[in-house]
Amino acid sequence: MSAAFFLPLIVSLSMASPPNHQVGTTYYRESPASASKENSRLQELYLWKTVDFKYPSDARRQEAIRSGSFKPQNNVPLGLEVWKNRIFVTFPKWRDGIPVTLATIPRDSSLTGGNRSPPFKPYPNWSWYANNNCYGMTSVLRVSVDPCGRLWVLDSGVTDIAKTTSQTCPPQLLAFDLNTDEMILRYRIPDSQAKQNSLFTNIVVDVRQGKCDKAYVYMTDSWRFGLVVYSLQEDRSWRIDHHLFYPDPIASSYTLHGVNWRWTDGIFGIALSPVDHEADDRTLLYHPMSSFREFAVPVSYIRNKTLADSNPAAFQPLGEPRATKNGHSSAQAMDRQGILFFNLVTQDSVGCWNSQQPYGYRPELLGIVGKDSVRLNFPNDLKIDHELRQSVWILSNKLSQYLYSQLDFDDYNFRILTAPTDVAVQGTVCDPNSVTVPHSYPKEQDKSGLGCQAT
Repeated sequence: MSAAFFLPLIVSLSMASPPNHQVGTTYYRESPASASKENSRLQELYLWKTVDFKYPSDARRQEAIRSGSFKPQNNVPLGLEVWKNRIFVTFPKWRDGIPVTLATIPRDSSLTGGNRSPPFKPYPNWSWYANNNCYGMTSVLRVSVDPCGRLWVLDSGVTDIAKTTSQTCPPQLLAFDLNTDEMILRYRIPDSQAKQNSLFTNIVVDVRQGKCDKAYVYMTDSWRFGLVVYSLQEDRSWRIDHHLFYPDPIASSYTLHGVNWRWTDGIFGIALSPVDHEADDRTLLYHPMSSFREFAVPVSYIRNKTLADSNPAAFQPLGEPRATKNGHSSAQAMDRQGILFFNLVTQDSVGCWNSQQPYGYRPELLGIVGKDSVRLNFPNDLKIDHELRQSVWILSNKLSQYLYSQLDFDDYNFRILTAPTDVAVQGTVCDPNSVTVPHSYPKEQDKSGLGCQAT
């Protein structure tokens, strides 16, 4: 079966009557390999105790440290993206002493001379960070590369989150041509679409059939619970608000490695399904950060604000909650085969779900591709690259300790891990080469109305 048809298939099967031998769902069974054990199919590529940057000279670096414009202990890598021979990493300016908000390192670790903790090179160059004004980049959380070789940068403009949050500059969307590293677009998100206390956190780019000039960009506002859609062809954007973008109060409490905190972050993790070529549509899968549920909406609805506002039922929960506790997920992405990968931040884990199997989104059908209390301590961002043989990339950063406790700078705090997607799911319930039949069927029909079946 082609991956392009995975969501309509799930819908069609979920509409059928369930079998008579109904039993209760077994929650929290995460994969055939016990999730209670430390295991990982992920290779650790880089790791850092603290962050450093490539300054024009050591004298400039020392001067930055003396002046306080660079405080290594305040810099935390948050987002990543991969394109050809480069890894892009973001550094939101959540504290003072963070000189750069976007930088690169080589994808091939052999190019660092054996240094597994290489310094970061500011992107596109130092001049973008020289004047500290709103004509550069202010505070970037996430970036996304499209198939056309363009890097899309979502600049929140929000600084000092760890202390007193400040909207230093308006939020903006930028695009760079990765062949030249020249900026090709700057779009300021209109005031009417950026509410007071908005925080734009995540971004995915939708390009169909190589039509680069008709790209759409989907951006999440996690603090004010909205989705902003940008059309490159029309050079305009619109905001969509929906009650299923809101956090779940029950899931607002977090505990990880002895640190307790509360977040009420809404829509955060987003991923695009493969295209259903028969219907010329695809699905946006999403979840609030403070939630244990996954949701979905056909992209054709969010590409049209009138259609989205007049059809709230197009936004639906996907199957069942992924867990009854500690089911918080941050970033996620789906590969060309329809395998969804997602970070489980309060489980030190990376999960997966095979959307092609016919039993839907259920806890016992969620696999674990990596669990490690050291290397995956708060897996924050996750991306899947554009190579012919795709790989999944994860950045972990001990974010809860950075924000609410204290990092040990004698220990390694930040890591980048990777694995080919087929290797990552091998031996799990997500492996498309294995057949998995769940112990039970849901007691009620899943009327999620996903993908191209929605009308």
